Amino acid sequence: MLEYLVVRLPAEPGEASWVVLDTTGQRLSPVTHGTLEAAAQSARNRRVLVLVPGLDAICTQASLPVKSASRLRQMLPYSLEDVFAEDVDRLHFAAGSRHASGEVPVTVVARRRMQHWLEDCGAAGLIPERIYCESDGVPAVPGSLTLLVEGSCSYGRAPGQAPFAVQGMTASEILQVVSDSEGDPSERPHVVLYADEEGYAKCESDVAWLREQGLSLDVQLLREGLLPKLGATLVDRPGSNLVQGAYGQSAGWETWLQPWRSAAALLLGVLVLAIAGEGARYLGLDREHRALSARLEAACVRNVQSAVLATCEAEVRRRLAPADEIGGTAFLTVLDAVTQAWNQDTRLETLSYRGGTMDLRIVTSNVSVLDELARNVSSGNSLQASIQSANPTTDGILGRLQIGGGPQ
Repeated sequence: MLEYLVVRLPAEPGEASWVVLDTTGQRLSPVTHGTLEAAAQSARNRRVLVLVPGLDAICTQASLPVKSASRLRQMLPYSLEDVFAEDVDRLHFAAGSRHASGEVPVTVVARRRMQHWLEDCGAAGLIPERIYCESDGVPAVPGSLTLLVEGSCSYGRAPGQAPFAVQGMTASEILQVVSDSEGDPSERPHVVLYADEEGYAKCESDVAWLREQGLSLDVQLLREGLLPKLGATLVDRPGSNLVQGAYGQSAGWETWLQPWRSAAALLLGVLVLAIAGEGARYLGLDREHRALSARLEAACVRNVQSAVLATCEAEVRRRLAPADEIGGTAFLTVLDAVTQAWNQDTRLETLSYRGGTMDLRIVTSNVSVLDELARNVSSGNSLQASIQSANPTTDGILGRLQIGGGPQ
């Protein structure tokens, strides 16, 4: 099953936190705190999602008719430049998937911050496939204002609006800002509030006051902090991935191949072993070929006084072709008949051929094998094979077989 390593970068210098989730957002490990180097050790065979501080990014929405992703990224800075006091050339704009309403979610961060996050991850050996603003991890609950409170910082999402992150505001103050109704509390949206232990302690009195005002309110305590909830939301409903545009190139092939590293290494190992095995087999065959060639050359020098194999072959054929015929039978014809009738349990001791007659001294397991060989040689050929002797030995039956031409 595909697994996600969700790493949350600290807002202030300090330790990162991470958790492993499955494709449904269920936790497969406890929340762990430590250095990015330690987090990178848990990234093997997992897709890496990095969450950057919500207070360092702005989430908004833009209404642009273009569908091309590259064209959209080009137009975003100019369509939103009136919203930001800073020069848009110093900002990085990341677009998400277009909503059904036609609006495009956009996350904006300073380029220097983006570069800093990428350098920190790179130095730790952590290669993120996706980088999200942690505000994007606030669940979207239809018709409800969702708040995630962590200490003095709150993350929220109002119905149909972009997520946000604020610091030092109470839940009632946030409700007044995002609510369109300042009158009847019943016209205000339902509030779903998640909080860690510190955040719940700070907003407990505020929650009591909201309930006294008649607001519909659900509260859930997150004992392990906000990270599992943020990560599960982004696994199920991805936000605006900051790894795009100018920053998407660095995460190209290396990030895409990261989940396949183990399979690729295994395949490479199999290929190396296969090549090594074939190489060893080739070297063995080459040694056998050279040894056999040396033996043939020695035999040629001994019999025809030439070490050239082609010359030796021609001379052997010349000598054997018409020589010592009897009843029209030549040496090669007799040799072919013996080969066709040969039994695997038979071992050749000596062979001689002269005057049209071939004499064989062979060792067989018993007399019946010797007799069968003689009958097979004589059958269907103009040859006559006869057993001259059959003597028992420790290895079997040592027999002498004589083969000559058949009747004319």
